[in-house]
Amino acid sequence: MGRLFKYLIVIGALYYGTRFLLAPDMAEANIADQLAPGNRVVMYSLTTCGYCVEKRQRLTAAGIPFNEYFVDTDAARMEEFNALLNVAAMPGGAVGTPTFTVNGKLLVNNPSMATIKQHLKFKS
Repeated sequence: MGRLFKYLIVIGALYYGTRFLLAPDMAEANIADQLAPGNRVVMYSLTTCGYCVEKRQRLTAAGIPFNEYFVDTDAARMEEFNALLNVAAMPGGAVGTPTFTVNGKLLVNNPSMATIKQHLKFKS
């Protein structure tokens, strides 16, 4: 087997093995009925980002409504994303995906679900 093929097998095993090990902890309670109206959650993603896939699944399972924008295929969203980073004085090359805005707060580098929930509005 070629070296590249072996490398891809190892990467695949690590990826799926990690997902298997994390799967029980990944279950999110659905909090949709606890959310106040007017929450705005935006996820800036890449079409090739495995972390983005995982976070999309977790947000959906938690019942958190969100809009997802793919910055690698939508030039206008890439400009929007870069403008957010510039306002926050963050260099674009040092920020990973997914990156979020939750009710106007910028959360970079794949924030935890707990961090995302901290910025949501809940019913009183």
